[in-house]
Amino acid sequence: MNTRKSKQFQLLVFLLLCYIPHSFSQQNDSNCRVLLKEISGSYHGGCKDGLADGKGTASGEDSYTGTFKNGLPEGKGVYKYKNGNMFFGYWKNGLKNGKGEFKNLIDGKATIVKGYWKDGDYVGITEPDEEYRITNLTAIENYKIKNEKGDRDFIEISFEKVNKKYIPRDLEVTISSGYKIEQNFKVIIQDYIFPVNCDMHFTIPTTGGTRQCNFGFTIYKPGKFEVFISNN
Repeated sequence: MNTRKSKQFQLLVFLLLCYIPHSFSQQNDSNCRVLLKEISGSYHGGCKDGLADGKGTASGEDSYTGTFKNGLPEGKGVYKYKNGNMFFGYWKNGLKNGKGEFKNLIDGKATIVKGYWKDGDYVGITEPDEEYRITNLTAIENYKIKNEKGDRDFIEISFEKVNKKYIPRDLEVTISSGYKIEQNFKVIIQDYIFPVNCDMHFTIPTTGGTRQCNFGFTIYKPGKFEVFISNN
């Protein structure tokens, strides 16, 4: 008799242990709020202090699957609009922020826009806070690009080999706009239009002969940019 009651008690405890987490999970989802109106109909996922937090899925007239913070999309996620459009990318405070891809459906045909968003608005194919980008780098040992934030916009390029400043004899510099001059072992580029692209090609002597070097960059922001290239 005692054995039978013991087994019944163990079964009851087992059922309770199975039920309580499930019940808590359901309560967690139903009591967890999503603060973005368009996706606030239902929610399943992580919750903190009564707000969607962590990975989850929210649905309303639109739907979103990804990460949340304080009840809003935050981090990486996929947003599906009621008209069939979709956004794959990064969010902050419930707005598109960072790198992403927008799929726009027009008459059943998809058009895809890639690039960067800031506070919900598309800002282009380059990161909004990006000052420059390296576009070509071949056989360059060291380089540094620094914006000194001067009153005038220009680019100052200097080269160094065996701790000595010099300008390569066969240096070829191609720029998308503006003009260039050589002065005091420096190449200076000015009067250009943003963004400005610069590509350089030159050779350096080595023990076994010569080495072909290529260096390219694009400047997006105003300022005095110092470009330093070293092959020591």
